[in-house]
Amino acid sequence: MSSPEVVAALDPVQETISDAWDSVRVGANRDPNTSKQLDAVDDATATVGDKTAPFTPLLTTAIDAVEQSDVGKAVQEGIDHFFEGMPVLMNALDAVADLHPFIGVVVMAFKTVYTLELKRRDNEKKIIALYVEMKDMMAALLQLRDVRDEKVVAPDGMGIEDRLKSLVERTADDIKECSNACDTYAKKRLLAKVFQGPLWDNKLLSFVTLFSKRKDEFQYALVVHMTQGVDEANAKLDTVGATTKVLDDKMNVMLAMFQQFVGPEQRHLSEIVAIKGVRAFRDDDKLLFALEGTASTANKTLHPSGDEGHRALQTKSSNAATKADELRQDIFEDPNVAVERNLIVFSRKFEVQKRQIIDELTLVVQRESDRVIQEVRGGPHERILDRSIHELWKEMGWRGNVKARHFVLALRDHYLEELATETNGIRGISGVSVSDSHNPDAWAIKFIDVMRLQPILEAFDDDASGFITISEMNRFTSSRPIDWSLPHWVAYWAIGYRASIIDYARKIEGLFARMEGVRAKVLPPNREAIDDYFRFVWKAVHTLTAAVVSLRPGPNARDKFNSYTEAEETRLGTNLKAVDYIVDSVDTLTLITGVGRIEKNVFPLIYLLMKRHYEIMRVMRHKVLDARELWYAVESILYVKDAIKYRVNDLTNIFQQQKHDPEKQFKNFAYGIFKYFHSEKELWSLDYVRNLKPPVTPYNDSKENQDVKLEDILKYEYTDELTLDTWVYDGHSIDEVPDHSSVESPLRDIMGQWHGYFYTRKGTRGMSGPDTMMTFVLEPDGEREIKANGWSNRGRFTISGSWSHGENDALHVKFKMTFKNPLWHTVFFNGHFFPQRDSLSGIWGISPDPASPGGVMRFRRIPPRYLAVYPDTRELLQNKYRALWRFAITAVQEDLRRDRWSWSYFARRRDDRKTVVSLSVRVLYYGRPLDEEEYGQLARVAQRLTPADACFYGSQIRRIRAYTWVHEGISCDSCEGHIGGARIFCLDCVIKNTKTFDSLDLCDSPRCVTARLTHRTDIEGPHEPTHHVVKSYTSVLDRQHGRVHTAAVEALKRVGAFCAKLTALSEQHQGEERTDQVSDAASGSPSADSDGRSGVAEPTGDRDKRRSGPDTFSAEVEDSKEREPLHSEEEVLQDPGQASQVPQQVPVDALPTCGKCNGPLAFPCWYCVHCEDDLFICSACDAQGVPQLMRSSGPHTEEHHLVRCQAPEKQKAPTDPTEQRLMSLESRLNDLAGRMGNIEQLLLQLAGAQTNGAASALGP
Repeated sequence: MSSPEVVAALDPVQETISDAWDSVRVGANRDPNTSKQLDAVDDATATVGDKTAPFTPLLTTAIDAVEQSDVGKAVQEGIDHFFEGMPVLMNALDAVADLHPFIGVVVMAFKTVYTLELKRRDNEKKIIALYVEMKDMMAALLQLRDVRDEKVVAPDGMGIEDRLKSLVERTADDIKECSNACDTYAKKRLLAKVFQGPLWDNKLLSFVTLFSKRKDEFQYALVVHMTQGVDEANAKLDTVGATTKVLDDKMNVMLAMFQQFVGPEQRHLSEIVAIKGVRAFRDDDKLLFALEGTASTANKTLHPSGDEGHRALQTKSSNAATKADELRQDIFEDPNVAVERNLIVFSRKFEVQKRQIIDELTLVVQRESDRVIQEVRGGPHERILDRSIHELWKEMGWRGNVKARHFVLALRDHYLEELATETNGIRGISGVSVSDSHNPDAWAIKFIDVMRLQPILEAFDDDASGFITISEMNRFTSSRPIDWSLPHWVAYWAIGYRASIIDYARKIEGLFARMEGVRAKVLPPNREAIDDYFRFVWKAVHTLTAAVVSLRPGPNARDKFNSYTEAEETRLGTNLKAVDYIVDSVDTLTLITGVGRIEKNVFPLIYLLMKRHYEIMRVMRHKVLDARELWYAVESILYVKDAIKYRVNDLTNIFQQQKHDPEKQFKNFAYGIFKYFHSEKELWSLDYVRNLKPPVTPYNDSKENQDVKLEDILKYEYTDELTLDTWVYDGHSIDEVPDHSSVESPLRDIMGQWHGYFYTRKGTRGMSGPDTMMTFVLEPDGEREIKANGWSNRGRFTISGSWSHGENDALHVKFKMTFKNPLWHTVFFNGHFFPQRDSLSGIWGISPDPASPGGVMRFRRIPPRYLAVYPDTRELLQNKYRALWRFAITAVQEDLRRDRWSWSYFARRRDDRKTVVSLSVRVLYYGRPLDEEEYGQLARVAQRLTPADACFYGSQIRRIRAYTWVHEGISCDSCEGHIGGARIFCLDCVIKNTKTFDSLDLCDSPRCVTARLTHRTDIEGPHEPTHHVVKSYTSVLDRQHGRVHTAAVEALKRVGAFCAKLTALSEQHQGEERTDQVSDAASGSPSADSDGRSGVAEPTGDRDKRRSGPDTFSAEVEDSKEREPLHSEEEVLQDPGQASQVPQQVPVDALPTCGKCNGPLAFPCWYCVHCEDDLFICSACDAQGVPQLMRSSGPHTEEHHLVRCQAPEKQKAPTDPTEQRLMSLESRLNDLAGRMGNIEQLLLQLAGAQTNGAASALGP
């Protein structure tokens, strides 16, 4: 190391966390240099954080006082009656918009967000409070109805449109922004509302201020335009100024009321957080996971379907620390960041809803059978649209509703009477049958009968209450196709719907078969995403389709209904395309399907979604895709599942209120499609899963759509292959720094390369998992913006941020780090540049809020190889000068080793690479969990890597994961590690509760394979090492388990004869060997081995080494386990005749050999389930991985499963009952003799002791 570098590296700088805290909080001039000051700052920060974030204590007394205030009463009344006056206001706004079209943009925005809010299942009072303010603001525009002539100009020369147009457009954007914020807040998990409650309250309340401001601006503009002088305008200005204090009071009242709106579940969680403090949950993973468990339990009260957002799908790490960080990222995400992230998805929903409103206004459908309603004085029937239903309702004298069963029967009779009137008055004809009628609807009327009463009444009775209301009747008749008669529409629900769902269910199952076929063709890096898709989606969807595929189609009238099913599929496809096939909440489903029962559209909806997902999987055959492509696909299906569960819960409550048995009702309701959602245990039993053998459709690209464009179905970047980050060693990518000499100071001072670490709050390096040093190159990106590209073990990342002048002209820097790998969440930095130290120091966090820091980040310009051995903050605090001296020595030694190409230098690099790669794979992906010593070793090694090495090793780790089959959601029941590579599951272990399916799983580690397990209390008896097991090198999907289990059982039957022969041959040679030993013992002379050497003095180990041929069957046993011989050595010595009682001799040539090494087989060995020509693999060859073998039946691949071959258990010969009694008596006599012998020994010892005592008393 040259002298200037040493001086720069040894610059006596106080490396403390206090610099970072003060850089954000008080500026860069303060320089605390003692640990006491550091502790004081840290404690003060924690105290402030605990007191101010994330929640404000709920003050019941203050809230009660607020409720009694005039402002509080007004706010509460507005919330309680919000929905009541909306139709009148909407109609009035439409009338004003017709008069002044320029306000149509804001009226449409208001109408759109209001309609979206109506579709929200849970209307939170906080959100309704914002809509009350929005409503009041929009009401101010009603004054425009007094402005009849737009051409009239005010005294200032401006027309009303010129005055209001820009304000109206800004207000429309404000309304959309508010609705997006409400949508984001509604989708947040419960814990996020607990910890970030005040931040969200401030975010939402900011719209109250904004809408009040817009309302005043509207009123002022109207006053200016409508008055002939300025006196009234000035008076209005005075009024606006006076309302500022009123607005402030209102904001305080609403802030207090927002705390009142908190539900009991959230209140309970807030109390738990208050007891331990926010900092405890932020820093302690176990506490955070425990709180998340409590929140999940509480959430079931709010969302019985489990609709807490499916964010867990994006938690891909198997490491607890990384999962905790991802949970914190979601919980502590800044509201502004969350709202910005949600804007793209929300904008799509907003545009879809707006288009639907426009279509509804412009495409007014008038059916031939519809009446024109002019008055409602004649009775409730006058409100009915359809003429025939109007006549029937009037004739029957029904009021506002009618029992569904009575109505359907009356409707049937009504249509039959209409057919009968065709022949009235014709002599000789008393009537005709339905089949003989010339009425064009006769074919449909015949299906309206008692046998199909249930599906027909369900079609009318949307809420399953048992009664049909007039609104339900009008909604049903108006929803039919324009060219269909009402009997045609009723017939569809009588028979057409049944045929439709059966057809879609089979299509859906066919898609799963095709997906499994294409799964075998995808690139290895895409396997994880597809396996996750099957893991979450197949069970959810099959729970629905399993109830349908067994139904019989019924009457064949498909041609009568095809036009409707095709039109509905087109409509749903259009809506899905508009939202980019992303279903981000249950509310979005209503936007896609329309108002009404989910069962009407659930099958075509799932089919269209899965059809899109299949096209994504097809692309995975030749492109490496971002995992999020299918993560969001999974979420979309799971939100459909949530909607089904909501429907099932509602129906359950209705059935119980009607005193019906829900289980029986669900077997008939909607053809039983929900019966397994109501009771999943009836479907997912052990027997069902093991007997389930769904088909697989091999992929054939020639039969697929070749016109699919990647840009139409993909949302994220993709590559042709997964490459290693060798670019860090190309000599220029990380060494060349752009010239920033033209950039003006002070920005020029922070341009260029920076190297640094994450630090914890305690001052130690690291954030979570195996964190390393990182490097980034800052560049200007505008007048006040900066950007950078960086690299570390997390791969490449980008930086975007800004700079500004802080206190005392210090350079304040803020930026966010976005990692390309979605495994890592965004990190925010907030700090200052210290010119005298040439360092960037500040705090990092998973949200931009500096009040919720995760720790410290410090960046220097010290070369990475020196910074890697530089002491961390804690070491400097303990003994600064000793730490710096040790650093100097280490740096010089490292340079000497590096410059001289010392073997120790390269050996350590090699060892470091192996350590980081192997242990990081176990931390992040799969393998036995690290113990404390291994975790410490990984942290030490990772932190001394340069960013270039760390980036390359990180790409190696990701490549290992990509090319290894990881069994998602499966952990080893022995070591509890996530299973990657070979998975072994037991065929003999049976779950006690056979109504649920589970398995006992093991990894391929020898100590796990040979382990005896007793901790699984849900299994009948312990798991024994001798149990029959299956080894799978590829992940076994749930839909594959039945096929794998059946094939494995059949394979064990086939291999049973071989195991018996192998056991017989082993015992045969053991018997021959012991016979020789008995002969030698009887003759008293040593025996000679086949090579002429005496076998007396030869050690057992040497004899085993010389064995060849059949003897290896008993010698080459894994883990050196000895097998029980046919006869014990004592038995052979006592009775030489027993040695001849061996099984019939088996020729060695009759037994197969290992398919790879062609050597003899020994227990345990493995047998291929799939190869038809009986492939055996010895344990030694299997330990080397999957052998790629070409057999007569085809290639043997990793997709072939194996069963373990082992010696059959010996069957004990049955014993005669008399002999059993004699043996029992003999055993008891032997036991009695033993006891007598023990008593005799005790008496002798006692007598001896007394004799010795007497002798001692007599003396010598």
